[in-house]
Amino acid sequence: MRANGTAGRSVGLQVARMLATLFWVLSATAATVAALGALPGWIAGEGAGVRRVASLDEAERRLGARLVLPGYFPDRLAWPAAEIRVAGGRHGSASLVFHDRAGEPALQLLEATEEGASVAAPLLAGTTVLDTRRTAVETRPATLASVLVNGARWHQLTWYPGRRAVVLRGRGELDELFLIARSVHGRGAP
Repeated sequence: MRANGTAGRSVGLQVARMLATLFWVLSATAATVAALGALPGWIAGEGAGVRRVASLDEAERRLGARLVLPGYFPDRLAWPAAEIRVAGGRHGSASLVFHDRAGEPALQLLEATEEGASVAAPLLAGTTVLDTRRTAVETRPATLASVLVNGARWHQLTWYPGRRAVVLRGRGELDELFLIARSVHGRGAP
């Protein structure tokens, strides 16, 4: 009887070792896949979960929502967006950067695609608020701020056209920023 008891313990010990090895291999594999997935963002200097995309259509596909865009777009700015980034996964946020005709960033549109949600924090990283004041975009309450974004001064307008958070940053005149803001609507809207 002792031989059977010893053999059972030996088999149990081998099963425990195999399970521990399996757990270690699966954990190491998951960590390696996660690190390799984050590598492109680290190389590009983007925050966690921020991804560059090639087009508005790709951004909308990744976010699972239509983006809001300005209906008024000054001639001094180049279309399409020079840079489009998304963060927060499905129903997350988007950032569109438009350059002026000289190739310098001049307008940035950041938006949440989930009703009631704020713009994803990684897209707002590198911003220092210098001052704020209350204002309105048409009849909607808004906040106007002077901000530093990576050392450059911008005007920043934050409001909710509909139920989505929108942040519009501009380096031009305030009147132009408000004209653009008043024209923001969903793609395909009349």
